[in-house]
Amino acid sequence: MKNSKICMMALALMMAMATWAQTNIVVLSDTHVMGPGLLVNDGAAWQKELANDRKLFDYSQEVFDVLMETMLSEKPDMVLITGDLTKDGELLSHQYVAGQLNRLREAGIKTFVIPGNHDFGSKHALIFDGDQSSKAEVVSREQFTELYRNHGYGAESLCDETSLSYCCEPVEGLLLIGLDSGTDGRLEESTLQWACQQAAQAQQQGKYVLAMMHHALLPHFNAEDQLLPSSVVQNYETVRNRLADAGVQVVLTGHIHISDIAKDYNADLTRSIYDISTGSVISYPCDYRRLSLSEDRAQLSVSTSRITTLPDHPVYGTTAKERLHQSLSQFVKRSIKNDMIASVAANALLIHAEGNENESEEASNIMGTLQLAKMFVSSSMKAKMAEHGLSWDLLESIVTSIMTDTTNLGIEGRQDQTNDLTLTIKK
Repeated sequence: MKNSKICMMALALMMAMATWAQTNIVVLSDTHVMGPGLLVNDGAAWQKELANDRKLFDYSQEVFDVLMETMLSEKPDMVLITGDLTKDGELLSHQYVAGQLNRLREAGIKTFVIPGNHDFGSKHALIFDGDQSSKAEVVSREQFTELYRNHGYGAESLCDETSLSYCCEPVEGLLLIGLDSGTDGRLEESTLQWACQQAAQAQQQGKYVLAMMHHALLPHFNAEDQLLPSSVVQNYETVRNRLADAGVQVVLTGHIHISDIAKDYNADLTRSIYDISTGSVISYPCDYRRLSLSEDRAQLSVSTSRITTLPDHPVYGTTAKERLHQSLSQFVKRSIKNDMIASVAANALLIHAEGNENESEEASNIMGTLQLAKMFVSSSMKAKMAEHGLSWDLLESIVTSIMTDTTNLGIEGRQDQTNDLTLTIKK
């Protein structure tokens, strides 16, 4: 009798799986849409806001509109946005984004969002009018959940009691978990425990578990969590281990404006977990992702698309690249104050943004330049680097990790090199 019941349960599960269809998903991140009404008149205030910022706020609404029309034409099953929906949390911007997403919902495309660190306001949440700027109204958490009630925060979702995290089953056989990592990349213990319970239960039922949050789950190059601590979720090793042990194999992230895929494992290296970071459509190279989940829920395929032209701006991609290189150069110069190192570092980060750095000939040239520079670096330069928590050995480790596209460089069992743009992940 016991064996008969087991066979019947297995048959029922197989029949249920046979009814599942392939699911096509588009992933956007860091759209940073600046809503209409925030730029009253161009002038010194607005131009100062744009200066040396890699984000093309001046194109954000147009890019978002083009993406919405693309989605309406292609009709994927789902569109996910992994945070920083708006420029700086302005109510006007959120109202615009939600209105556009409502169009997708009305067309039968399911849409889900999670907040990022810019979605509840900052000092840059401003209205610009010529030489002057004034504070813009920013969205509250209550307004956020109301505006996006059709996009993850409605009755179809189970919501965490202590954060803006939720889970739902948008299509049969797929559990989507949206994790709210706050403004500082923190997942509270209660939220992590709740998410792991939902994931473990879904896995036991044979469902595919897909999570998304704004901050990176894993460092995407050596010492990223030291160099840029706000880029990676706090206590990432614990979060990584707990999610992997609960059956989460893929976490979709954003925040760093770079499309990069990092692979790691739980504590005893028995379960792998991927951090699929999606770049920003208003930061070079202006990426977004396309995912395809197989009918049997056993395989997730990833590809990457880029916005290079806009109807009114045919050289949008070139403009984005120039803006990124300029902002990176200025950033490094402020820290190190050495033109040669600033240029090398800016070029290295530009290659990092493009993905699959190990395939770049220029990456090899940068490694050669680094070794040459090592011979001439002065003691004063080393002292300057130390002020920013950098030693030459650490810098060399970071650059080598980036230029070879290797995560966990030198760590036995964890070192990995994964294609950043096209990948198939089997369950």
